[in-house]
Order: sequence, then C-alpha cells, then structure tokens
Amino acid sequence: MQKLYAVIIFLLLQCGLTAHAQRFFNLTSEQVSVDSVIPSFSYSVPLPDNYADSTYSVSILYPEFIDMSDADIANYHRMSQRTLPALPTAESNIIFDRKRPSLLVSFCPLVYRDGKYQILVSFMLRIDAKANKQSAKSHAKSSIVSAAPATASVTATATTAADRYAAHSVLAEGSWAKIRVPATGVYELTAALARQAGFSDISKVRVYGYGGNLQKEILDGNDLITYDDLKEVPTCNVNGHRLFYAKGPVSWSSKEATRRTRNPYSDYGYYFITSGDATPASLDSTAFLDSFYPAADDYHSLYEVDGYSWFPGGRNLFDNEALALGQTKTLILSHPKGATSGRLSVNISAGSASTAQVTVNGNTMGSLSITLGDYDKGNERMGVYDLSNLSDADTVKVTVTAGGPMRLDFVSVAWDAPAPKPTLTAAFPTPQYVCNITNQDHHADAQADMVIIIPTSQKLLAQARRLAAFHEQHDSLRVNIVPADELYNEFSSGTPDANAYRRYMKMLYDRAQSDADMPRYLLLFGAGVWDNRMLTSDCRNLDADDYLLCYESENSFNQVECYVDDGFFTYLDDGEGVNLTNVSKRDLSDVAVGRFPVSTVDQAKIMVDKVINYATNVNAGAWQNTIMFMGDDGNDNLHMEHADEAAETIAALYPDYQIKKVMWDAYKEEVTSVGNRYPEVSEIIKQQQQQGALIMDYVGHGRADWMSHEAVLTVNDFKSFTNKNLPLWITASCDIMPFDGIEENFGVTAVANNESGAVAFFGTTRTVYATYNRVINMAYLRYVLSQKNGKPITIGEAQRLAKNEIINNGADLTTNKLQYSLLGDPALALQQPTAKIVIDSINGLLTSASSHIVAKAGSKARIAGHIVNGDSFNGTITLQALDSKLLVTCRKNPGADVENDAFTFYSRDKTVYSGTNYIRNGKFDISFTVPYDLNYNGSTGLITTFAVNDDKTLTAHGSNENIILGSTDITKTDSLGPKIFCYLNTPDFTDGGTVNTEPYFVAQLSDSSGINATGNGIGHDMELVIDGNSATTYSLNDNFQYDFGSSTTGYTYYNIPALEPGKHSLRFRAWDTMNNVSTATLNFNVVKSLEPTISSVAVSKNPASTSTTFIITHNFGGCNMDVTIDVFDMSGRQLWTYSETGAQTGNAYTVDWDLTQSNGQKLQTGVYLYRVRLSANGSSKASKAQKLIVVNNN
Repeated sequence: MQKLYAVIIFLLLQCGLTAHAQRFFNLTSEQVSVDSVIPSFSYSVPLPDNYADSTYSVSILYPEFIDMSDADIANYHRMSQRTLPALPTAESNIIFDRKRPSLLVSFCPLVYRDGKYQILVSFMLRIDAKANKQSAKSHAKSSIVSAAPATASVTATATTAADRYAAHSVLAEGSWAKIRVPATGVYELTAALARQAGFSDISKVRVYGYGGNLQKEILDGNDLITYDDLKEVPTCNVNGHRLFYAKGPVSWSSKEATRRTRNPYSDYGYYFITSGDATPASLDSTAFLDSFYPAADDYHSLYEVDGYSWFPGGRNLFDNEALALGQTKTLILSHPKGATSGRLSVNISAGSASTAQVTVNGNTMGSLSITLGDYDKGNERMGVYDLSNLSDADTVKVTVTAGGPMRLDFVSVAWDAPAPKPTLTAAFPTPQYVCNITNQDHHADAQADMVIIIPTSQKLLAQARRLAAFHEQHDSLRVNIVPADELYNEFSSGTPDANAYRRYMKMLYDRAQSDADMPRYLLLFGAGVWDNRMLTSDCRNLDADDYLLCYESENSFNQVECYVDDGFFTYLDDGEGVNLTNVSKRDLSDVAVGRFPVSTVDQAKIMVDKVINYATNVNAGAWQNTIMFMGDDGNDNLHMEHADEAAETIAALYPDYQIKKVMWDAYKEEVTSVGNRYPEVSEIIKQQQQQGALIMDYVGHGRADWMSHEAVLTVNDFKSFTNKNLPLWITASCDIMPFDGIEENFGVTAVANNESGAVAFFGTTRTVYATYNRVINMAYLRYVLSQKNGKPITIGEAQRLAKNEIINNGADLTTNKLQYSLLGDPALALQQPTAKIVIDSINGLLTSASSHIVAKAGSKARIAGHIVNGDSFNGTITLQALDSKLLVTCRKNPGADVENDAFTFYSRDKTVYSGTNYIRNGKFDISFTVPYDLNYNGSTGLITTFAVNDDKTLTAHGSNENIILGSTDITKTDSLGPKIFCYLNTPDFTDGGTVNTEPYFVAQLSDSSGINATGNGIGHDMELVIDGNSATTYSLNDNFQYDFGSSTTGYTYYNIPALEPGKHSLRFRAWDTMNNVSTATLNFNVVKSLEPTISSVAVSKNPASTSTTFIITHNFGGCNMDVTIDVFDMSGRQLWTYSETGAQTGNAYTVDWDLTQSNGQKLQTGVYLYRVRLSANGSSKASKAQKLIVVNNN
C-alpha cells in the first residue's frame, strides 16, 4: 500500500496535477492502550525524488470513536494536563532513510468530544499532494511540510552536500603539533612552546583549529562547512608577543544564558600549530579584540568541579564533595567591574529526597528541593535568582537543610556587564604542548561500505586489519579503518568529541552519488565507558587512549530515561541528531552499527576469530536450524506470552526452523537458601547453549549478572561456557548488557570473554518496558531472519531496519528502543540456509498428493527428498522427526508471578528420530523405526531437515507436516532392550576406575529396532542416576544422536556436575522403540585434582612446509582442559607458544599452526621440539614432547 501511494503521487505530480491517496485504518486495542505512555498513531508514505516540488496536506475522514474507560482517563491525566481536541490534529513531516524521503503522518488518537473522553479507532487517512507552480529548483523548500529540516541549509560556498568538505586536510602536509587550553581566553605562543613542537622560528608558527566547545549535535549544512577540517586562527603580535584567542570546553548560548554547555568528552580545547614559509594570518590589536570581545563567556562566572556520578550512565558529572545534612558549601564570586546585577544559577543534585537553602551575602534567596521518581538513582534541581546590591566579593552559600548527602552540579552568574576588555600588554598563559602528529588525510579517504573506528592507542589495529581484510575478500566490502584521534584532528579540532565520528560518516554519506556508494556499516572497534572524561573513581585509572567515546544522554539519573546510543553516529541526514525521542520529528538510522566492547588485543582477537570462523561456517551443522525461545515467569505470565508469541510468529514465517520453547513456569521450581531456582530450566538452556543454536531469544527480567529473578543463568555461566557453535543472543530484558559500565555483564562476557559464548549479542543497556520490548524483539527477529536478493540481512542492518520500523509506525517513540545495542560485527549475517529442501515422499507416498500420511508405531518410516536446484549438492543431511504438538499447562509455581490462570502454550518437545546421512546430487533417502512412545492424538508430526555441502559453502533446510505418527497393529517381534556400552572420560575406563571431579559420561547404544529418545512413556527417559539420588538424576534424551547413516546405533553423553572425592556409582537406563529396557551400572572413584594422561601427541604434517596441526589425545574427554603448546629450537629457545584455558574437548584436541613464530617471523628449515602440557580442575600438568621437522617454509 505504501509503494502504491508513492507511485500514485509520483505519476500525478509528473503531470502537474493534484495527487491524492487514501486508506482506511482500524486501530487495535494494543495501539490505543493508555498505559505507561500516551498512544500515538504513525504512518509513513514513500515519496518520489522530486518531493520538494509539492505541497502536502493530510485529512482524517469518516472517524469512528469508542469511549475511554475510567482507567484510561485516569492514566491520561496522570501523564498529561493538555486539553484534548475534538478531532485529532495530524502532524506531517518529511523524514529520510538513506536519503530516501517519506511523508510521516502522526497524531494522538485521544479526543474529548460531546462531553466524553474518546478514542479514534477507525478512519480514512487522505493525503493530498499539489504540485507547486514555482520551479523545483527555485522553490525546493516550499511545501507546507518541511521538504528538508528547517535547520539544514547550505551556503553559496557549497552547491551540493558533497561540496561542504575539503578535498584534503591541511594535516596532509607539513609538520604539525597539537596544543591545548583549559578554558576560553587569550593565550600566548612562546618560543619555548615552538621549540617543544620542533619549530625554531616563532614568527612563522601558524595556529589552526576551533577549540573545545561541544559541536552542535544537530547536523546543519552551514555548521558542517564552517567547522570542516581546520581553519587558520589569526594571531595578534603585541610587542613581540604572539597572541591568539582560544575556546575551552565550556560555552554559553548567550550572555543571558543561565546554564552552561559543557563538552562531556574533554576538559580541554585543542588546537594545532605548524610552521612554514606562508605568512601567518594576523590581526591588529583593535581587530583582534573586536573578533571576540565581548563574548558570552565574558558575562559569566562559573564554579564547577566534576568527578562523581549518581548513576553509571549519562553525560553529566557532579562535585566530588558530598554535603551532609547541616553542611554548607561556600563560594566567593567576583563580579566584573561595572556590573550592577546578575542572575545566579545554582544546580544541586542528590541521591535521595533533599532540600538546600541558598543565600547570597547573608540574604536568603530560596530553597531547592529534590525528589526522586520511579527508577531515579538521583535527581537535580536548579534555581535561578536575581542579584542586586552587589558586594566587592559576593558570597554564595548552599546549605543542606534536609536529607542529603547532596552535591553541587554548578553555580554560575550571568552578569549585566562583561569582564573588562583584555589588556593585550598583560601576561597571558601559554597553551600546553601535547604531542607532534604524523601527517594524515582522512578527507581524501575513498568511499567505503564499512568504517571501522579504533581507539587512539592503535593497539587493536592489527586485529582491525584482519577483520577488514576478511570483509574485503569474503564480502567484497570497501573498508576504511580510522583511529579515533585522527578523526578528532580533522573533524573536531583535535578535541575528543563523539560528533567527530559522526561527521566523518556524514562526509562519506554526503559524498555518495548513489545508494551503493553510501557507507553501510559502522563498527566501533573498542570499549567505551559512560564517564568519557574518566574523572570518576570508577574510571580514573583507565587509559582513555584505549577506549572509544560513548554518546550518552543528558539524563544522568534515571534507569529508564538515561541511555547510551551507538545509533547516534548513524543519523546522517541534515537536521538529524536531536530528535531521538521527538514524537513528530523522528531521526532514522542510515547506517548499520555495532560495537566490539574490547580494550585488549586478546579480546579483539577473540571477537575477530569468532566473526571469521562463523562467516566461513567452520562449525556448520544442524545446530544452525534451531531457535530457542525462553520466557520468564514474571509479570503475570506476560513474559511467557511474549516469548510464545514470538516463537509462534517465527514458526509461521519461517517454518523450516526447529523452534524450541522453554517457559519457566512449565517446570518445577525449587526453594533454596539463596532464593527460588529452576534447575531443570537452567540445565536445558545450558545444554542448548553447549550444542549451539542459530538464535537464543530470552524475554523476561534481568540485570547485568543474572537472567531472571531465579538466576537461571549467571554471568559466570557465560564465563564457563565452552561451546564452539555460537548463537546470536537476543534479550528483551532489563540491564542485561550495560557495555558502557565497568561491571561484568552478560553481553560483554558472551562476546569478548572467551572463544565460546555468542557470536553477537543484541540486548539492553538500561531498564526497559516489557510492552516495548515485545515490539522491538519481534521486529528484530523478523529482519534478522529475512533475506534480500537471496542473501541474509546482516545482524546490524536488521537492527537498523527494526528500529526505523518501530519509529515510523509509532510503536515506540520512547527511549526504550535506544536502550538496545548490538555487540558484534554489523556486517555479519546469520548462517541462514539459503537453499530449500523438499520432502518428496513418506513411505513411498508423494507428499504433494497426500495431505496426511500415517507412519505406524513399530514400523519403518522412509523419508525421501531433494534440494531445489541442487543437482550438484553433495554433503550431509540431518533429519529430525518430531511428535505432534501438545498443550502444556504451566504449574503456577509459588514463586511465579501469576495472578489468575496458569499459562498454556503448544509445544513439540518429543523427538521421534534425529539422524544424519549423506546427500548426493541433491537427493536423500533416510529410514527409521517409529517408536511406540507417541502422543497418539491424531495431529500431525513435523519433519525438519538441514543439509550442508562438503565444503561448507551452502546450506539448505526444509520441513513437512504431512506425517501422522499413529497407532499400530504391528506385532512386536523384539523383546530385548538395547545393548549399552558406557564409560567415563575414555573408552579405556574400567569399572571401579579413577576419574576427576567432573567426569564425562558416554553411553553407546545399539538395537535392531532403534533407540527410543522421545521420553513420552512414563519412566521411558534415557536416564542417568548418580549414587541412586533423585537430586542427581538426569535425562539424556536430548543429547542422543544416531551414528552417521544409522537408525539402529547411536550415543548419548553428559558432563556430570562436580562430585565430592571418594567412591561413587552410576546407573544408566535406555529403551528401544519397542519399549524394551536395558540398564548398565558403573562404579568409580573421584580424585580431586587428578592429573590427566596424555595418550599421544602428533602433528598432521611432519615434515611440514607451510602449516601443520597438533593432535593431542588424552583420557579426560568432555572435560574442561587447560592446554599449553610450546615450540623450541634445539638449543632450548622458545619460539612460539599457544595456550587455552577451559577448553572443552573430546578425547582429541587439535590446534592449527602456520609455522610462524611469536615475533611474526616464519620458522626456517630445521628440526624443532614441541611440548604439550595438559591440566584440569587445578591438577598438575601432564607433559609430552616430540620433534617437528620444517622444510621450505618460505
């Protein structure tokens, strides 16, 4: 419909006619709910490129209303005192998405008419577009609705947006040094300063830059021209003294301003000096003074000391000094000569309800009271007072009279007269020398698909280059790597300012001649903290050069309203940057953004390794066809409802994925000394994490270090995970990944802590609302699983599209969406299957001709199929047959937040068969025995398939619901249970043997009738019992896998949790498909810190010429191992070392090596010694060494 609107408007306007389009809308109860926010309706219509040639108007026709409930009326008055109109007033604005214009229509559907509060629920929206009589060129901004943001303009010096920018930076040539000043004022260039910078002649030194004032956060064309690159600053020579006027980090909007604007990224203003043959720009003393005096700064006095934060978020800091009840802060403010009055501003802050009294020269000016609302960790209050009858020195006192402790934010006075004009013959301070810089020229950078910004220290440069090279080769992306300080140098006068990142992106964006030429991805390759200046006790020991800046909100107190938004760097159309929560003017993201929250080389390598391994599908497998949805038991079933809705929606949109649901209240809750727990839920999720999944999606309560009040997962769990099959984690939950804080959190730990965890994490940095979480979770899932032109949409682009969608449709106009960030590579796409598998027949019956095909219990089921257009597809296929859906009724556990009915949902939990076989020339044929343990409810089962070709470059999946797994008249001929061979850690284990504290159990099973892994029958689970204790009884159904190509043999496994030293026993029980049972038992002795035994060490190539693989076998299969490999020359000099902590292995562990030493040099021809050391659970290290021969390693 939106495209149709655009086509109609475009065609009619080409003919110079009035165009109109109309559409009826029926709003849902959800859309007009008056709950925590006032509802808003939004609708956007794409416009043609010549949109500016027209005038647009919007009408609401044929309205129908319903009465508001008493609760709705009360909620509205709680949130607003505004008088409602009789008919909604539609606001219209032009918005841009990657330079593509749309008409955005929005209004509040609440009205007051005929003496009633009502809601507009049905109407026709009509949009009229009338061609302007004037030419488009002369009247580009003539529409009723702004054709471009009002603040966006281009002066005559730039005919196009691309012309705003210099072709080259002045820093590209010559010798340059960086200097800085702490405050605005006149400074002297001295010979000593010039010598520090390496310049011998002070008369030839020139100054460039514009200092430390915070740049405007709204993108304005004139501003972009004025502050592009570096302009020369004229100096004034007074009696041989070179003077210039510099701007510090504090500015004032006017001489009457009562609140300063502080640069939250720097305490200094930076400039550059250079020397050469060119004559420095200069002004005589009169012109010099006239160029800046009197400035707004000259009318103000300011006290401000930053160093404390009430909440780890937001851009504002507060005084280090805490004032307790009864304490007073005394300040002496000297007014300028000639001033007779002023306006005093006092801004105080507190972490609890507090009151302070303000006096000036003993006279009480008033009291300031602070109250805290929901989710406030502190608050502030500002008082503005008129001053008269000034003394020579005015004494301001702020006394805490209630509550406390309290801290000052700032105290300032706007005087009615400026400070005296500077006497240019006086002594002036000298700027501080910072460093000399090398030449740079990012203004000449080529257009890029991807920009990677790294911290100033450039410690992470090598890893950034690895990633860039990979994207260039694997994805054909053009990649620019830019250090943060070099962006500051060219785009913010050398002063740290997050706007510099954005202005670089804006330059590339404005220069792009087509959509294909625009930047698509921004990767912030570095950690960040909310305290960008690193003044607080939490951050002052950090090295700013190892971090990137964070864009933080003005609100620095509230857990909901405070936010950190990496998306700020992607609002690139003129006029954008300040409308992040504006209900009528909405900034849309133009570039997909993600962040690597890393500050060390090791962390960076981990994340780059994850991206490369994932993108090249090193671990391709059926785990990539699984999506797990998890729902917390809180908020009266709301989280489970949202998780179930997401699961069902995705299952309907993408039926070929295997959908798993884990709803907390469907499992038994246990009461422990540390609170309520769901041990079975924890185990299921950890098990799935270990196996891997395409997506793990959680809805519910959370905080930085645990998931749900029952701590189903903790941040320590993510530290200990050893999975190599990496999912994308999505969490619609509070505070799960405040990456701009210093505390450990799920998101950062999952992506950067070790080689396991997650390939990326999409979650929240602050407290969020469940209603809005549902919206963005659903939107992100839809996009991240979508494809465009046959290619999966990347995880970063999915975030961009999801946020833009919920802004455009009005589903979230709050800060909630800003709380979501992506930790990961925005250019990475999920490993979605791109080919389609079709099941052609079941037991010889064509699925295309039969709606339902019955496979009887006890019979063989034969499944045959093919890959569409896959005649050359050769590889492996995994087939899973699932029993019919069952209705699950939750338990209403005592700790669950359930007020009324127990939650119910449908789920397919029972696996009838799961096996892997070959697929040749795109065709497959798999058979298995249907077990007797079935639901027998007459509903259809589900067959899902996943295939990967031999070189792991192509995957496919498919599904079919034609099969009914039903009753049988087949006579059982098998009365024997499956054969069981089980062991701990290694097949060489003997009954009564010694094991470590966390042994790895394996059971190999065989039965001519097949193995029963459904667990449908009462007591028919594959069950492992330790020491006959019900508390240590584990179901191994989900771990069972048939051997490759078999439906009669397979295995299951389990990592037994830590056991106390001493003697123990286990019993394992399994059933075949005919419901015959077998049992096996083992006795074993647990020894703490048991040293592993290395069976053998070898290399895949010996002699080796370019690479080799170390192969280590040991007796601690499935256990977490600490592995160290050292390579020495024959004189004992260490040349290379490799180590991994907590590596989970089978009985074999492999490491690839490119025969390159630790210093980067290639190993020369010769004989070397390699040594392997292994340990587990704090044991001593087992060691074994062998020789390696290297030849022709050129």
